[in-house]
Amino acid sequence: MTQKEFNELSKRYLEGKTTAEEDRKIQAWYDTQPEFHQHNTPDEAAQTIGKRIWSNLRQAVYHNSTDRITRMTWIMGIAVGMILAFVWLSQFELPPPPTEAADQTRPAVAQRGIELKNTTFSDQKITLADGSLVVLKPGSSLVYNKNFNKTKRELHLHGEAFFDVTKNPHKPFIVHAGKLTAEVLGTSFNIKNAEDSKNVLVDVLSGKVSVYAEKKAPNESNSTSDRPSVILTPNQRVKYLSDENRLVKSIVEAPKFVISKAEVEKLSFVDAPIAQVFDAIETAYGLEIIYDEVVMSDCTMTTSFDDENLHDKLSIICKLLGASFKMVDAQIVISSNGCQ
Repeated sequence: MTQKEFNELSKRYLEGKTTAEEDRKIQAWYDTQPEFHQHNTPDEAAQTIGKRIWSNLRQAVYHNSTDRITRMTWIMGIAVGMILAFVWLSQFELPPPPTEAADQTRPAVAQRGIELKNTTFSDQKITLADGSLVVLKPGSSLVYNKNFNKTKRELHLHGEAFFDVTKNPHKPFIVHAGKLTAEVLGTSFNIKNAEDSKNVLVDVLSGKVSVYAEKKAPNESNSTSDRPSVILTPNQRVKYLSDENRLVKSIVEAPKFVISKAEVEKLSFVDAPIAQVFDAIETAYGLEIIYDEVVMSDCTMTTSFDDENLHDKLSIICKLLGASFKMVDAQIVISSNGCQ
């Protein structure tokens, strides 16, 4: 019985619309689930579903004839187990047996591995065998080999996920996302491989990530030297343009500090040379600032670092100095005619 068929049968069962034979199937399933015979405290989602089901069952008991009461009482006895089962099944959806056509298109690892799909409306946290954390976004799925972490750490992502990878120099962590591959030893990053998009995004929060395009054809060499590739550091992003087979490097939408809060609070300047301020920004965000040191040698700044985002901070600095800035290839480029 597929998960879809089970869900439909369970729904009809709770509505009292099943046949005697279908009742026996439900009872047989319930008997094989010993964990649902134990006392469990449903979480918030289970409690919400439970209140609805208990309400429907009580109404059925009060408004049906005596010969139905016995049956409804038995239903109420297994309702909690059913509720917990529904909540658990809603978290991750295991794929149905692949068809012959699917066998030809799905990655080889997917055919002999494990697939987790987030069918809920909220992020789902997954702890892998190596201790790495994956936050799987709604509608996204993750596929990995049953032998994950024994000889290598390799996964296939469809959709979007955040990865906080446990460091292991002997086992690189490899994520295949569409036509892009990200490889790390230990870091945190986000990958977005949308179903309706030919482009893939990789944002790095910490550490370094090597990103390269997948090989175009089965007979293409496994070497990455001839394929587009980049090295990303914190607050950097790469976008893979599938139609052009090109990687475009930039800065993430909302750069975060790469130093501690205590270190940030020490970054305060009074009539300081602009070179010191720019050096501090580079240290705080891990990004490079390019400017003409000779032209801006007379520029000074009084400022401090707070919760302002990087773009706002740069806008304020440039407005005060009569300068401008733009993001080019994951670098901040400052243009100025100097300060009087």
